[in-house]
Amino acid sequence: MKPFSILLIRLLGLYIFLQTLFAFLPALLAPNAAEFWSGEVLPVAIATLAVPMVGGVLLWCFAARLADRLHGDAGDDVQVKDDDLVRAGTFLIGTYLLVRYISMLVGAYVASGSVAYDALVAVVAGLGMMLGSGGLAALYRRVKYFGADR
Repeated sequence: MKPFSILLIRLLGLYIFLQTLFAFLPALLAPNAAEFWSGEVLPVAIATLAVPMVGGVLLWCFAARLADRLHGDAGDDVQVKDDDLVRAGTFLIGTYLLVRYISMLVGAYVASGSVAYDALVAVVAGLGMMLGSGGLAALYRRVKYFGADR
């Protein structure tokens, strides 16, 4: 399960990095690209560009450590259960939400000094999914076996 989790964490990091790069690249190639280097727009551009890209690179570099913390000391010869897949998927979705929306939260605060509450809710949800994925796995187990005598 650990190699699978490492692969998925690295794919998530690559996805976040490339999605941010490709979303921002047309703005850099536009005829008025010099506006991004002005004093007012530069901090917002750096916040919304650098945070997800650095997060993607960090996910790529520390995928093995994250997988170790996610799965503990379980050996690789253990059969994969669906609860483990739910836990790994929940962790990855939470990581995506955290990395993606923390840049929006920082960008809104840098730009206007106000808090983007929608991004704050997504960051808190991402943290909850990363740190509390055992609860979602238990909920999945209850729904899966609802009405069945085990």
